[in-house]
Amino acid sequence: MPSWCPGPTNGQIPQVRLVLITMFCGLFAAVGPLVAQQITKMDAPTAHEKALKGELLLVDIRTPEEWKQTGVPRSAHAITMHQDGQVFLSSVLNSAGGDSNFPVAIICRTGSRSTALAGPLVKAGFPNVINVVEGVVGGPRGTGWIKHGLPLRTWTPEKPGPQQAQQE
Repeated sequence: MPSWCPGPTNGQIPQVRLVLITMFCGLFAAVGPLVAQQITKMDAPTAHEKALKGELLLVDIRTPEEWKQTGVPRSAHAITMHQDGQVFLSSVLNSAGGDSNFPVAIICRTGSRSTALAGPLVKAGFPNVINVVEGVVGGPRGTGWIKHGLPLRTWTPEKPGPQQAQQE
């Protein structure tokens, strides 16, 4: 038995310790789903409204090719998740004004990538992650940004941030 784990050295684990280890492992296994449950889900119109009011940072995590095809939500920052992880996290943090506690809403094409990225973003130090579950084009979780008639802008590498200062 390792030195940090006091107890018998004959390889047997007392019943009480076995029960405690089992409980700890069960609790540890439950943490993953709890992180997922802590992530707020939001529809596109609400995310747009809150981004315009400065209540959250809206980040379009899709690829530049997707931004070219559909445009970027006008109230969103275009920061692709398809780049070096540290560069992505640094870009999100910079866009949040250096405040990792500021609410960050992420949107992708249909809600799949944003759902997959939400938990890792929390684990990376962004405790207030919001998943715009319906995405830009819609999918199984909702209508989508475009079908709601929300404003888009043409993406250019020179202007990755929102290009709209006030609510329409």
